[in-house]
Amino acid sequence: MASGVRLPLSLGIYVNNRAAVFLPDYPMPKLLDMAVEVEQLGFDVVWVGDSLTAKPRYSPIVTLAAIAARTRRVRLGTAILQPLFRHPILLAQEWATLDQISGGRTILGAGLGAGAPGRLEGELASLGIAKATRGRRFDEYLGLLKRLWTEPSVTHHGEFYTLDDVALGYRPVQQPHPPLWVAAGAYISRTPAFRRHGSVPADKVGTFHGPFERAARLGDGWLASQPNPEDYATIWPRIQQLARDEYGRSPDSIHPALVLWVNVNEDKAVARREARAMLEAYHQVGFDEETIDRYVLHGPVEACLERLGQYAAAGARSVVLVPASPDHPGQIRRVAERLLPHCAAEPAPSAAPAAQQAPA
Repeated sequence: MASGVRLPLSLGIYVNNRAAVFLPDYPMPKLLDMAVEVEQLGFDVVWVGDSLTAKPRYSPIVTLAAIAARTRRVRLGTAILQPLFRHPILLAQEWATLDQISGGRTILGAGLGAGAPGRLEGELASLGIAKATRGRRFDEYLGLLKRLWTEPSVTHHGEFYTLDDVALGYRPVQQPHPPLWVAAGAYISRTPAFRRHGSVPADKVGTFHGPFERAARLGDGWLASQPNPEDYATIWPRIQQLARDEYGRSPDSIHPALVLWVNVNEDKAVARREARAMLEAYHQVGFDEETIDRYVLHGPVEACLERLGQYAAAGARSVVLVPASPDHPGQIRRVAERLLPHCAAEPAPSAAPAAQQAPA
């Protein structure tokens, strides 16, 4: 990459509330200190994730509230939060409270999640949710969430949720509501043992696949996982077209983002080895070579910047970077020193004006 060139990308860092559970030298107090440092280092967003039993971790909303109390500028996001773990009234209330605590700095990245075979199903079953229904339940949920944040009262009799004259009584700071980024898309490994998404149709194996229309219909942002730049360049225009032609939305109302793990190291073999170990400890499944190539930004600085440039050229404007190293704070500092100065960290936008929102 030419000296002085800055990529049109906003970089956020995942402080990893799961790593705070399984890395003994990264407990919650250190995670909170790291989040404060993330703001000082100049990152745009500090991100956390969500799981109950499939990939145990600290509660994301409580963690973000603690971070909000100790920071002033950095935005606070989930990549991802799994809404189905909470009743929509509860999430609407808790997230609006978080938006108030933070002064309107939140981004709710929402998705269905993935995990080792059997673990995700068990997690859902413990909550009385059948995996086969979760897509329909998720769609109904997101529409309700926006209504609870924006309407004086909500009455809804749906397939999964019933609300009668429900009102929160107050609003989030961000209007019409906090931005809701929809996670859609993941690479389906050719090797069954390395899949985190259960059984899939044969024609989807070895492809980047997902419910992209959901992002076009309901998302203020699209949050992709494991696309290569070619995938991103193909799918992003499709989402924009769907938003415009099928749902009457401005494509500009959807912010294009993706999640990448990162290990910046001049020795690419070391970077790859550390990344694999971290991915497998985090996700509790093995990873094949192709998925690592798609999912991990790794190696020397110039190689990492070249790859980020390819995603920027494909249309991405925000990247969630997850440190793929047992030295979580050290990798964050290395990213800040080596990559952040080459990115134009324009803040990710708030939700689109009310007139541009998708119909519930």
